[in-house]
Amino acid sequence: MRNSLKGLLCCIMAVGTFVLSAVSACTKVDDTLGQGFIPGGNDKLTLHIDTLGLGEGEAITACQVYYDSIGLAGSTRHTRGAMNLHIAYMGRSSDPVFGKITGASIATCLPSEPIRPYFYKGRHDSFDSVKLTLNMKLVSGDPSVRQTFNVYRLRDTLAYSTDSIYYQSFPYEKYIESSPAFSFEYSGTPSDIEEIKLKVLPDGEAFLAEMLAVDTTLFYSDRYYEYLRQFKGFAIVPDAATPENAALYVNYLPNTYLNLYYQRDRDDWEIELDDENKEREITAYMQLAFSDSDSRDNTSIASIRRDYSGTPYAALNDGEQIETTDGIAYVQGIGGMAAMLKFPDSFFEALEAKKPSPDYTLFINQAQMFVWVPEHTAEAYDRAFQMLGSYADYGKMSIIADYYISDAETTIDVPYDGTLNRNPGKGYYRMDITSFLQHALLNDDDTSRSLTLGGTYTPYEPFSDYFSTLQVAGSERPIQVRIAYTLIKPDGEQ
Repeated sequence: MRNSLKGLLCCIMAVGTFVLSAVSACTKVDDTLGQGFIPGGNDKLTLHIDTLGLGEGEAITACQVYYDSIGLAGSTRHTRGAMNLHIAYMGRSSDPVFGKITGASIATCLPSEPIRPYFYKGRHDSFDSVKLTLNMKLVSGDPSVRQTFNVYRLRDTLAYSTDSIYYQSFPYEKYIESSPAFSFEYSGTPSDIEEIKLKVLPDGEAFLAEMLAVDTTLFYSDRYYEYLRQFKGFAIVPDAATPENAALYVNYLPNTYLNLYYQRDRDDWEIELDDENKEREITAYMQLAFSDSDSRDNTSIASIRRDYSGTPYAALNDGEQIETTDGIAYVQGIGGMAAMLKFPDSFFEALEAKKPSPDYTLFINQAQMFVWVPEHTAEAYDRAFQMLGSYADYGKMSIIADYYISDAETTIDVPYDGTLNRNPGKGYYRMDITSFLQHALLNDDDTSRSLTLGGTYTPYEPFSDYFSTLQVAGSERPIQVRIAYTLIKPDGEQ
């Protein structure tokens, strides 16, 4: 019966769309459009709209889940783990409910612009200082706590590693030298781009000496791959002694540079062209960029390590699911927890009960899921994800069938919706789950009847610093599903 109806169902969806535009409440419509498509000639279709999830036993339950390797098994440009996000987290913070976060920034670094032939001409014998340009914003924690950050050289080239996708908890310790090259201290709330002078350590002295001795043609843009084989990049890591109750910052990588300052003597023609400064000796610098710009073939990784020990979510560290008990579920950014929704068998039993008799066929024309947020203020809406994604497997970023990506290259639109309705008093996410629910109606295994809400299906969103609070079973506004469905009478029945 299912296969014989395949062509019919396409027609039914067109009919259902027309009827839905005129229906605003729970409605039953008898319609003979499409008569004769079902063998027997006495078929009849009826379209219904109902809301499920609110009745006794129908509640869609929620549990918290956590994956420390989002995108690890991905294979497309949309699922590349924590690579090339244009941002990185730095520092360490702690929350009594949501645990500890430690962020580190790992990146290959290339000259920020092609080196001109006269760049080193007249250069003095050494670099006299090293400074790091950062563009940070406070994310969480106590910015008054002073932190020490160590800057390590990479000893392995990220671009040629066996990991094709780097995830947020990957073991960067295997890639860095045993001792840092530079260090610096930081505290406070950043408000603008800052240039911080670094303390040059013995490994840093060796790096600077290596930079001075190298053939300067290695810095030319057509030799970038050769440059990365020798100078593989850096990792900016909180010192092990950094207090857990310090602050976590997010840093914008396109504005992040390592500046190597030195003195040089200018030629006469340079002085002649400079109307403002006639000094022969000037301060110059070589600038290395952390940006993951494709034109420079850099690789950057946002290392994010979460620890839920000592919190109500401690079991997440062991890969367990934690069922919500207070009617609230969370979707965290910065690679944190997601919310898995489970549709109970009683939900589908309630749907099947809509049939007048078991020999009817029920086809879901459209199913929209509504997930409400508890706080309806502009501040709360700004903190929340502006759109949520829905996944069959969040760790692998495997989306449900209804969730498409808007892609300019393929002109695919987004029927899924999933955006946050920000109207005062009406904050909710609405998501199309039609195909998911039709499949779950025909398959009663746990995998088919559960989905996970997380950051949207892009490289950046799961690692952004948004945070959504959702109302689930047990709250005043539990999750509900509005379903438009067609009942098809058995063949030959009047």
